[in-house]
Amino acid sequence: MCGRYVSPSERAIEAYWHIGARDSGRWIQRFNVAPTSSVPMLRLDDDGQLELVPARWGLIPFWWKDIKPPAMSFFARSEEAANKPMWRQSLRTQRCLMPAQGWYEWNPHQEVRNASGRLVHQPYYLYSPQDTVLGIAGMWATWTGPDGQAITSCALLTREAAPAIQAIHGRMPVVLPPEQFALWLAPGTPAEQLQQAIAQARDDFTGHAVSTRVNSVQNDDERLIEAIA
Repeated sequence: MCGRYVSPSERAIEAYWHIGARDSGRWIQRFNVAPTSSVPMLRLDDDGQLELVPARWGLIPFWWKDIKPPAMSFFARSEEAANKPMWRQSLRTQRCLMPAQGWYEWNPHQEVRNASGRLVHQPYYLYSPQDTVLGIAGMWATWTGPDGQAITSCALLTREAAPAIQAIHGRMPVVLPPEQFALWLAPGTPAEQLQQAIAQARDDFTGHAVSTRVNSVQNDDERLIEAIA
């Protein structure tokens, strides 16, 4: 499902995507990013140039009428997104990349006791040994609330897990190879090519068990991604 991930620092994002270094200090590296957080997002601006902007992780479609944002809108199944009202407009014309270093999943078949002694699913950190910066395929939208405030939000796409990590969890984010970034971000890319890009997503991932400290969003430090016995 990918409900938590590790985001790179602003400097690492700018270096990886060759964006002019601003190093504004807006984004430090975070090790426990949770839904509804403000996260770094890459998209094309009106001039077709790559820009790094903040977005709420949890998409609010432009037509949303309720005051309260939709729940569980931080990820979309890639097999269904094109036909679901929640996602289809953003998938069609407003796609983005969500920079990540890796992500967490909880193995539903493996139980451990947390610090309080309660049985919980074992968390794992999943990542690519080849890259410390990844580009997750996402979508964005801008919604204007009743108070007139515009909120930019985003959601990531998921797919069936790569063979090496299926024993940990059955789903994973759609992580695109660099050669697919431009195609994914271009607003005019045909739907067939988008689906081909998803089908060609990366699968060079591995994972290791980590501390149940990651279960609390209050914990956000480098020790969360360290392997445990």
